[in-house]
Amino acid sequence: MFEVPATSAFVLLFTSEEVYEGEAAKRLMRSVDLSAGLGIKNYFSRWWEDIYEEVGNRKCGMQFQSRTYLDDHPDAQVVCLGGGLDPLSLDLAECYPEAVVFDVDMANMDLKEEINAGIDGPAIRFCTGNLADPAGLVRVLESAGWDAGRRTLMIAEGITYYVPKQLFRDTFAALCGPGGGIVLEYSLPDSEVEGTPRADEYMEFFQQLRAILDMPFPIQRYSPADVEGLAAHLGGRVIITQLQHELEFMRKGENILRLDPTQGSIRISTILFD
Repeated sequence: MFEVPATSAFVLLFTSEEVYEGEAAKRLMRSVDLSAGLGIKNYFSRWWEDIYEEVGNRKCGMQFQSRTYLDDHPDAQVVCLGGGLDPLSLDLAECYPEAVVFDVDMANMDLKEEINAGIDGPAIRFCTGNLADPAGLVRVLESAGWDAGRRTLMIAEGITYYVPKQLFRDTFAALCGPGGGIVLEYSLPDSEVEGTPRADEYMEFFQQLRAILDMPFPIQRYSPADVEGLAAHLGGRVIITQLQHELEFMRKGENILRLDPTQGSIRISTILFD
């Protein structure tokens, strides 16, 4: 078993084999020891069931929207931004063998590459780079074989919260191009959540998350207008946005926790570039 650092283990506790279609991602989940993340999980035990389901829904949505793009463009480049040890890159690389998959983050890429080799995983180009340094990130990706002239799908799951919006916009701008796209996961700001079921709990959760992470700036959250503005700035358009109500139904075939269509904070959107 590969021992995983606490914060990475905590993130992986949100996923399960059911999310993935290929075998490599499932092998990764079976090969890692996530016990280091249990302390953080216990800290959030008050919200655990609800936030576990919300993140589970988001993973289903990320899979669906990423696969929708790759079904149309199976030979695209895929850049997974800040995914840490999450198995999504392995799953897409296995299921779309014509795609060239780059997995980039600031830490744990050597460990992820070691795990992938240990489970006989698919071909992936693991890169260590700073998402808040667009020029440096481009250099890292180009050294790994990324081609700026070839269509690229960027995948941003679980990372929008931690990179200031202006910097993230610059990162997307450095990598986007004709025929490419972004699958973007984000959470609504308090102003958009207020008045919806259990809004107070969602707002408190993000306050606690910021406290435990000791972040030097507020957690970044996106309104629908923010996402539309991002797409327009990049010369693209939002073609789909899925809310928790729809994601839960897609994942489970019924609505159990998200009975009200407005409930929930996390959304998934795809931006395409013509």
